[in-house]
Amino acid sequence: MLSVENISSGYGNKQVLYDVTFRVNEGEIVILTGGNGSGKSTILKTIYGIIPLWKGKILFNSEDLNQITTSNMLKKGIIYIPQKKNYFEYLTVEENLEISGSIYTKQELISRLEKAWKLPKLYKNQKRTPFNLSGGERQLLAFGMGIIHNPKMIMFDEPLSGLDNENTAIILDTISELNANGTAFIIVEHKHYSGLKFDKNIKLETGKIRV
Repeated sequence: MLSVENISSGYGNKQVLYDVTFRVNEGEIVILTGGNGSGKSTILKTIYGIIPLWKGKILFNSEDLNQITTSNMLKKGIIYIPQKKNYFEYLTVEENLEISGSIYTKQELISRLEKAWKLPKLYKNQKRTPFNLSGGERQLLAFGMGIIHNPKMIMFDEPLSGLDNENTAIILDTISELNANGTAFIIVEHKHYSGLKFDKNIKLETGKIRV
């Protein structure tokens, strides 16, 4: 599904990634682990075109992703959920979901919202703002904003960071359920969690894959 071939990238003149290569097959869960500054988040941002690709190639179903816009990424079924700033803090949960789905017709959006409302705790909080939600509830909102696009692949940056046991379990169950229905994942974490089944653990160190 996704082929990352010898990519290098960074910020300004600072190189962060050095010739990184890996693949994600359909329905796989791939974990990117490593310490702070190892390049995990930079990989996701490079794939999604948030920062420029310096060298290499990124293919999704054999199509080159370089120069593709965010809206086209959504249409291709690729979702990126950053660790921070992944919602509008002073809009309600419902408004956040509607903005995320604004590329669809009203009728399409109604159908897609039904999937999001099935997430635990989300529907009951639809009139509240993220400012008044717990960390776990905010992550569920970010998840909901992603799954309304019927994604083929979700890139999720540290979805479990700072969550209590209850919300960690909810996020892991949601990932497992979506994956069972065919959604592939690339998940950034400092470590892998025992409750999260995965197909590959790609370990990074100073911008390179550690063998």
